[in-house]
Amino acid sequence: MSATAQLSKLAELRAKTDRELVRIIDNAVEVDLLLAANEFVVDPAGLLHHRAADIYADTVMLVEKVENVRARRRLEGRIRQLRESLEQRQAQAGTVV
Repeated sequence: MSATAQLSKLAELRAKTDRELVRIIDNAVEVDLLLAANEFVVDPAGLLHHRAADIYADTVMLVEKVENVRARRRLEGRIRQLRESLEQRQAQAGTVV
């Protein structure tokens, strides 16, 4: 296999890996948004919120690895939305005792 063909295969593999990473992050953010939005009645101890905060930290690290700039920016927007949701939930938790 020529060097050009090997580089082409590597680029193809990297693109596929990048698409899969984007899909994983998308799914994690979607689950996380659902966890972060849980009601106190469902999760009075805030366990789901703590899990959401952990997932948020993981997705922030993973999104930096996405090479596709457009996909990364879209994910960063979703992660900002998630952070806002987590902060809102945290503020609500501070007011409810």
